[in-house]
Amino acid sequence: MTRIFIGFIVCLLFLSCSKKESNQELLTYIISKEDSKTSHELKTRKIPPPKTYFYSYNNFIIDKNNDFYFYQSDFVPMNCIQSEQDTIPILFNIEPIQIIKIPNNSVIDFIKANISNKIEFQRRLIIASQKDTIRNKTFHEVFTFLNDSASYYLKSFALRRTTQEEDTVLSYKKLSKYYNSDEIKWNKNKILFPFIKPKLEEKK
Repeated sequence: MTRIFIGFIVCLLFLSCSKKESNQELLTYIISKEDSKTSHELKTRKIPPPKTYFYSYNNFIIDKNNDFYFYQSDFVPMNCIQSEQDTIPILFNIEPIQIIKIPNNSVIDFIKANISNKIEFQRRLIIASQKDTIRNKTFHEVFTFLNDSASYYLKSFALRRTTQEEDTVLSYKKLSKYYNSDEIKWNKNKILFPFIKPKLEEKK
């Protein structure tokens, strides 16, 4: 009986160590840290920063629970001139119905089936995270896949934090609540609204 008990304890210790080693192998990606490194590298080499694209034709959201969501768009606005306003995302008019949840074990297959087969300029992908630090098995696998040029056919991909609009729309999606962007109290320091030309009153 004593031998069985000792053997059981050894097995538990082995499983515990294996789990720790497995977790240590996962990629830890810190968005703010990586952005800072890129910015420093560009300044060191005196290279102008690239344009900021908040949205793409294909957009993944990783929520606080490490679940993956996806939405896409047929049109992505692009400004020709770099300006201070490019650091603030526009209102992208995302609707809850556009956002779908992707099973974590199917993300790579989803990319292969729904993004890699598009025309070239639409094979762009954005991954947005609600957390600054991303560390989970699915992200590790997806990031490895996206960086393996032999196994994917994407034009480009980038990582960033989620926008105010994404967080808001995703929240309404999860709660199955009616959503109307005009009724949201947006923080206008974090989002740009399209200019609407005021109507001129007719002279009587």
